[in-house]
Amino acid sequence: MAEEDYNTDRAVAADAIEQLIERWWADHFPGSAVARYTQAWNIAHAAKEALKRLLRGST
Repeated sequence: MAEEDYNTDRAVAADAIEQLIERWWADHFPGSAVARYTQAWNIAHAAKEALKRLLRGST
């Protein structure tokens, strides 16, 4: 039972972190159509997705 609680706690924490990252992203990179097609936006978006994967513990 303790292991189930641990896994649930980890999933909730990972979701909270992902939501925080997405909120920060929306505040700093509003995602206009022009911005989405620049090299800088593409690199930043890829880095954001990589960060989420790292924080979740997967590759």
